[in-house]
Amino acid sequence: MKSPLLFDIPFQIDMNRYKQAIRYEYLDDARNEAILLLEIASKRLNPKVMLIEAFIDRHLNDGNVPVIAIGDIRFHGKALRALDGVHRIIPYIATCGDGMEDFDLSAMDMLAPYWLDELKSQALDQARKALRSLCNELFGIRRALSLNPGSGNVDIWPIEELQELFCLFGPDHRKVGVSLSQRSLMIPNKSIAGLLFANSEVDYESCAHCERANCPNRRVPFKARL
Repeated sequence: MKSPLLFDIPFQIDMNRYKQAIRYEYLDDARNEAILLLEIASKRLNPKVMLIEAFIDRHLNDGNVPVIAIGDIRFHGKALRALDGVHRIIPYIATCGDGMEDFDLSAMDMLAPYWLDELKSQALDQARKALRSLCNELFGIRRALSLNPGSGNVDIWPIEELQELFCLFGPDHRKVGVSLSQRSLMIPNKSIAGLLFANSEVDYESCAHCERANCPNRRVPFKARL
């Protein structure tokens, strides 16, 4: 397997989006703090993308559950049916960056964590956009499909398989500034990881099978479960 590629993504805050999201016009005495946090975050947030080209060695089954093998690493999940016939995949990690993880918000307004969450979401969105462009430029995949552990219901592709996904990057994954908790949650929270691939016969998005009706990150309409 090739070495991972790491990219720093320039971060530009969308002021109008920020103000609308935090309902800036209703903040009254907290407006100055909201702008101060924006100025701090614009300097400290550092969106990043890490990619690696990999190849599936074997397509297997564990009962009715599809399995793929990449070297010594195996992934199990119903979502992996989308990879039938696929040989090349692009494992990735994209994140808002860890620049604000140690910033103390305790002295700021009680809404400051919400403001920061919006700013981190903007940073992740820009990393996500760069991820798609890089996949096209580096690997010639113009319309990459994505599989993500933990996206959708637990039986689709368990979030615990993020541990195996991070193993594909080896110790280099630390350079992107994303770690996994004991419950396999990514830190910073505004981070995504998964597999990109091209398959003209499949149109798949993990969140299409998520039953959370009001999920704010839904990319496609709900479909029947796998």
